[in-house]
Amino acid sequence: MSKLYTRLLGHYEDRPYFISVSVTPDINSIQEFSVAIHYNDPDTEQEIQIARIDTAHQTVHFDRLYRRDQPKDTDVEFSVWEAEQHLEDNWRQYARTHAGNHE
Repeated sequence: MSKLYTRLLGHYEDRPYFISVSVTPDINSIQEFSVAIHYNDPDTEQEIQIARIDTAHQTVHFDRLYRRDQPKDTDVEFSVWEAEQHLEDNWRQYARTHAGNHE
C-alpha cells in the first residue's frame, strides 16, 4: 500500500497528531485503503496509531485503538474520503481518550 500523504491535524497536550492516507493500487483506482490518526513517540521513535479505518481483512472496519479494549468495529460503511473526514472531525476526542487510557 502506498502512502498518498500525511498531514498535521493539530496538537493535543503539546503532542502533534497527524492523519495519513494510504491506498492500493493508486488514487485513480482505489481497491484498498487505510486512513490513520497517529503521533510520533519521541522515546521510542515509533509511530503510534490511535485510530484507523481500513480495508484489511477484505472489509471496511474501524480499529478503535484509542480505547483500552481496542475493539474492531466491522459495522461501518466508509469510502476512503469519508473515513478521512470522519477521523479528521473526531481526532481530538480520540486523542483525549487515548491519553486517558494508555498513558
